[in-house]
Amino acid sequence: MASIFTKPLSKTDVSHRLAIPSKKLNEITTLSLGKKVRIPVIDATGRQWSFLLSTRNKGKFLKPVISGKEWLEFVKKKQLRKGDYITLCRETNQNKEVRFRIGIKYTGISIVLFGATIRTS
Repeated sequence: MASIFTKPLSKTDVSHRLAIPSKKLNEITTLSLGKKVRIPVIDATGRQWSFLLSTRNKGKFLKPVISGKEWLEFVKKKQLRKGDYITLCRETNQNKEVRFRIGIKYTGISIVLFGATIRTS
């Protein structure tokens, strides 16, 4: 499993869309301006998510983002906040299928109780 990027989440990342470092887009997929694709992402609990990855419609730079209802559901379910860190990794299984894993590092105080993360600050 190869790490693609780790980044602290911004206010926009947790309220609207996750900005992907432009230089890392080719490690995820190949997209041109205005294109969208769903990528399969597995979290630490084994749940699979289908995130919408897209680029801007015009301009000189692609500015890739993950957005949509499923991203916002992930943020809510995982109780993500500004300053928390996410890591996106790429893996290829024996059938040569590519999928991604997402890891979370919470900042502040959090407790895991019966498998559920509880944020206290």
